[in-house]
Amino acid sequence: MIHKNVISSPKKALRLLSPLLAAVALVLAGGGAQAQTATSIAGLYDTGLTAAGALAAGGTQAADWMVNYASTNGGASNNGYLGAGYVISPSSISGSGYTQNTSTAQWITVPGAGLSASGNSQNTGGDYAPGNGNTGANEGIYIYTLAFTITGTGSAGTVVNGALSQIQITLTMAADDQYSVFVNPAGNGTSVPTGTAAASQTNAWSNTTQFALQNYGTGSADNSVFKIGTNYLVVVVDNTDGITGASSSTTLNSTGLLVYQTGSALINGHPVPEVATWLPLLGVIGCYGLVVLRRRQTLLQPVGA
Repeated sequence: MIHKNVISSPKKALRLLSPLLAAVALVLAGGGAQAQTATSIAGLYDTGLTAAGALAAGGTQAADWMVNYASTNGGASNNGYLGAGYVISPSSISGSGYTQNTSTAQWITVPGAGLSASGNSQNTGGDYAPGNGNTGANEGIYIYTLAFTITGTGSAGTVVNGALSQIQITLTMAADDQYSVFVNPAGNGTSVPTGTAAASQTNAWSNTTQFALQNYGTGSADNSVFKIGTNYLVVVVDNTDGITGASSSTTLNSTGLLVYQTGSALINGHPVPEVATWLPLLGVIGCYGLVVLRRRQTLLQPVGA
């Protein structure tokens, strides 16, 4: 005969397992009712670090942040100031009026920056480069770019749906003299972006400002467009020497960029990457599921009279 507790149909077995399947779905979706189109963010680094994530020595090239555009003569790119950013030495930071480095980030400047207004000893830890005024032929514009990656559903280049995956990246920033921030602008940092910046600040060398880049919210809060695959965080730094308008001076001036807390990223309100958080729980749920399935299979087996 058949055991009286036998599950008589696959539909009944599925019904008994449905709470488990629902729990797994909630975990994978980050607790939300709908699946995410973004699952992880990688490559968000502070300025002034080595490839291993340690503080780089002053006068050495930093990893990750690149200077992909430089204008020192009224608009034309100057290749002498392009490449990986250089770490400003502590001696150049001291007495400069710059907000101080942090334990995880350091000021960087453009390749070709010198130790003094004469431009001597380039790429040795100094921060002097062209830039006078915020308009005209002597204006100095330098664009720093950080490439980072978003993984999830959809092919590379697919725009992340803000209704399904609300992404927020928090940054703290300072720059000499002023900056504007964009995410994935046309040219990805190889030209001066047009349109509205996600964030901007003037007279920004002696103080820091924290702001959020995100693809949801109302008004100016919804300030960024993210994509599956490679994304570009673009910071346009204007070296003005504190002068508004055109300037006839060609004197070199201090310039640089400090960015930290770039790892403060959320997807649907959950810190990312989330694997460390949900993987152990998923393992427990999976083990529980195996136990349930084995018990059900045992009950389905005929037993002797």
